[in-house]
Amino acid sequence: MPALRDAFTNGREWAGQRTKAAADAQRSASTFQNGAEWVRRILIPVIERGNPDLEPEHVAFQLDLNLDPRSTNHAHADFWLSETGEGQRAVGPKHSINILGGQSVWLYKAGGPGRELGTIDQCGPAEIQILLQNAAEEFGRLVGYCAQEALLA
Repeated sequence: MPALRDAFTNGREWAGQRTKAAADAQRSASTFQNGAEWVRRILIPVIERGNPDLEPEHVAFQLDLNLDPRSTNHAHADFWLSETGEGQRAVGPKHSINILGGQSVWLYKAGGPGRELGTIDQCGPAEIQILLQNAAEEFGRLVGYCAQEALLA
């Protein structure tokens, strides 16, 4: 009757592998949700609070979110500044925030390496506000430089 014992142990091993795979998937979903929740709780509100301050300058932060666990393995948000007026508008460089492993907040900008900003517990509204202020200053320099170039042309 070794075949019966083999069948039983094969079934038990299969069940163990399925249980492990389900636990891994649940951990992965949980880490993704941690990152998505941070984006909703920290990044989005800071941007929403900041945009009214920029209205008199006809500038606003734009936001592109990827918080769908079916399309990526980590929460991801891109933001950039742009002019809000009619016609030709300046658009600033894109900043990409990635929450890796559901814990580490990383910033990526085109043409440069990523840099870790800290954990989701370390990166709160104050830290993101500073990041947005730096982006706004960079965009202001870009717009100011372009305006000066246009005057000299």
